[in-house]
Amino acid sequence: MTHYITTSGCETRTVLNPLNLLIITPDQLRADYLSCYGHATIGTRNIDRLAQEGVRFDNCYCQSPLCAPSRVSFATSTYVGEHGCRNYWSTISPEVPNLATTLKSKGYRTGMFGKNHLFTYDQLDSVWDEIHEVTLGNYDDHPKYSKSYSSFEMEKDHAYNKTGELTDDTIDFMRNSEGPFLAWVNYQDPHPAYTCPEPYKSLFDPREISIPESYYQYDPDKQPYRNEVWRKHSEMDTCTEEELQNVIATYMGQVRYVDDSVGRILTMLDESGLAENTFVLFFSDHGELLGDYKMSHKLPAFYDCLTKIPAIIRHPDKKWAGAVFTGLTEEIDLVPTLLDLLGIDSPPTMVGKSWIQALEQQDYEGKETIISEAGGGAPTAKTPTPGLRLKAPHLPTSLGPGAMIRKGNWKLSMYVDDRCELYNFSDDPKELVNHYENPKFSEVRADLTTELLKRTMGVKVRDSGIDWDTERYPIDVRFEPLLKLEPDAPGITGLDD
Repeated sequence: MTHYITTSGCETRTVLNPLNLLIITPDQLRADYLSCYGHATIGTRNIDRLAQEGVRFDNCYCQSPLCAPSRVSFATSTYVGEHGCRNYWSTISPEVPNLATTLKSKGYRTGMFGKNHLFTYDQLDSVWDEIHEVTLGNYDDHPKYSKSYSSFEMEKDHAYNKTGELTDDTIDFMRNSEGPFLAWVNYQDPHPAYTCPEPYKSLFDPREISIPESYYQYDPDKQPYRNEVWRKHSEMDTCTEEELQNVIATYMGQVRYVDDSVGRILTMLDESGLAENTFVLFFSDHGELLGDYKMSHKLPAFYDCLTKIPAIIRHPDKKWAGAVFTGLTEEIDLVPTLLDLLGIDSPPTMVGKSWIQALEQQDYEGKETIISEAGGGAPTAKTPTPGLRLKAPHLPTSLGPGAMIRKGNWKLSMYVDDRCELYNFSDDPKELVNHYENPKFSEVRADLTTELLKRTMGVKVRDSGIDWDTERYPIDVRFEPLLKLEPDAPGITGLDD
């Protein structure tokens, strides 16, 4: 049994035995499609077990509703407004301080299995001691994938059927590791295309699937222009109720495929004894529209179905078992919390907050506000391109910068050149009634606009003291770009050091 004391703040920490870290990341998994987050019929018993044995963050928001920007924010614990990665293909140098290289520098054996969507590809071998990198996109060349909302059975022997294989890789890596390890499995599922092998494809009867309320009730004239453009380009405006029911049923099958794979991993941890000294983080990079507002996939918008993510941490001693952290938290907080648990200082480049002290004190109030950012640096496409048909939200869908803030029950989404949105969760949890132009709520809008301005201006603010540890971290990112890798030559500014 591992014996250690994990505290936070000014208290001391003693770690007697090495602690491992396992991260499980499904791609595009909505929080509300897990039983432990309230789904009535999906039956995710293995992920539910993690929640029962760990702490579940009930209001955790990703820093971007797109794959790579979100993952970069997670690994580096920095906001999109600082790291600047804004779409699928974005990558960063592993020289930017991050979770993986921080643990590797402490003697951890590192393994990654599945999607990268994070580090520059020519440097992956410098980060991971063992790697099976698989980035499958949207299965674009699968013959059954003809529309954005195509749903079909994945052949068991197809090269795209990777979830089971990646689970095997992760299990083998952990079983064969000597000393502490970081194992990170990044599943494609339940990312589109909406497909999975049997028995998962037939696990849910499409005829019993309810169509989302927002599929019918959205008002295109009060939503961002980008939404209607994406509906047209994706052909979701032609999607029938029956087709959408098939999409949702297949997505649920994909989630269950992931859940069974999580069960296999947990069984291995139990049987090998590794569960006694392995922390487990389960989280998703972002959500999925899945018919909400008559859209599929994702786009640079900030509805809860896209930005509210599942996040669960299981302590090897089952501390905080069954706890629900109800306050607002951000994806950037996960890595500082994990490093705190492992007894490792977070690099000063990281801006997220460790929640260990709050957990110890059962203080689940969380943050006053959270933010999320997305959209490429070009004007929003406000009208569909004639004849353009997209199976995934590629250009021009991903254009048009925007940012969101949530404070209490209010959420404000602002865009540089698109319609803005203001929602009140107290009486509109489905985000159907946009109050942005309602004069009754002008004061709320003004207050949140100011808050959002301050938050986005403050993405580089770090409570790191006056002095900067230039020996360990040569780039003082309080003044320099996060992605700058080499300091300027001495004296180049003409000023004395």
